[in-house]
Amino acid sequence: MSNLIIVTPPTSEPVDVTTAKNFLRVTTDQDDDLIGILITAAREVVETFTGLSVATKTYRQQLDSFPFFTDTALSQAAWNPSYNSLPRYSTAMWNYSQMIKLYAPPLLGVLSIKYVDPNNVIQTIDPANYIVDSANRPARIFPGPGYGYWPACQYVPNAVAIDFVAGFDTPPSSDVTVPRALMLAILMLTAGFYENREAQAFGSFNELPFHIQSLLYAHRVMDVAPTRG
Repeated sequence: MSNLIIVTPPTSEPVDVTTAKNFLRVTTDQDDDLIGILITAAREVVETFTGLSVATKTYRQQLDSFPFFTDTALSQAAWNPSYNSLPRYSTAMWNYSQMIKLYAPPLLGVLSIKYVDPNNVIQTIDPANYIVDSANRPARIFPGPGYGYWPACQYVPNAVAIDFVAGFDTPPSSDVTVPRALMLAILMLTAGFYENREAQAFGSFNELPFHIQSLLYAHRVMDVAPTRG
């Protein structure tokens, strides 16, 4: 089991207030602060729906333990009680059984991997001892070939903490730019929030409008097998 928290919030949004005002055809400056809030809310809705990190920020993903090297036989002898049943990534291939998936792609870089060792001391793994696959969505981390296996942890909640930076570069760079469909969805949501200040009609609050969903579905991260542990 893992959880994700935001360590450092974004310093800028993928859509600026000037662009939003042009889309809204607003000429006054009186609503600039409000429009800025609505842009942030719209971006958060898009991130929740797609599973992406649209705005660049620093995250901490926490695990109760590192994934174990297991196959159908070894899994029965694993010390953690939750591993007595067949694990999701049960395989004779050590690297896939120890794969860690990072939420909120696209991944821009891993800052650190820390864990509480059996002596209750926080340790940091040398970056040379793990492999990061940032091209995959979600991103993946494996122990390096020379490192062998993830180290043993103290059996405590959130024993492993991975700090990483994820998001589309904002403002856009030549490396990772914000897809225009996501920007348009943010603008459309901002317009909806701006024009409709009251609650939505009963029966429509639980879904995004179809035309916005159609912009987002191609970018949705569909992963049904998160990291074990």
